[in-house]
Amino acid sequence: MRRSIALTFLLCTLITNGCKNEPIEPFELSVADFNYSMAYSILYRLTNDNLTITYRGELENERDSIIFTTTELPKNKIRELSQIRIDSLSAYYSNDCIADGDIKVLLFKKNDTLKRIQLNNYYHHELSPAIEIINKIVPERFKMYYDKNELMDRMENCEDKQIIKNWPVE
Repeated sequence: MRRSIALTFLLCTLITNGCKNEPIEPFELSVADFNYSMAYSILYRLTNDNLTITYRGELENERDSIIFTTTELPKNKIRELSQIRIDSLSAYYSNDCIADGDIKVLLFKKNDTLKRIQLNNYYHHELSPAIEIINKIVPERFKMYYDKNELMDRMENCEDKQIIKNWPVE
């Protein structure tokens, strides 16, 4: 009995340590958080190496400016994001039971593939953790509005959801 417990513990330790050293597949995930009423947007750009936040003024002659950057990232969470298969993602997810305007537009680039995804008040089990990760890294004043529990509760009680696989070609 003791021997099987020891072997199980050793196996778990080897698997855990082996995953920590596994390289992170390069990716880039940008999340645009818009404030149309104030004529600006905030762009969160997360890669396997760093996180950069850029203020983007939407008025004429306004220049973009980097307002935060860091290389201190939770590698295990970044590794999980890098393993998302973007070809399996749809282009649009919406919970139409909520109409508060919380819209996140994500651009996910991996290898030579670029996918644009819009989340309207929608908790996505693969993509929403990226918002949670960013919010854990950044100072309070740069956090995106995001309430996971509320989104999940409201989605559970809503029959009016939309998922669009691909944007129509014009």
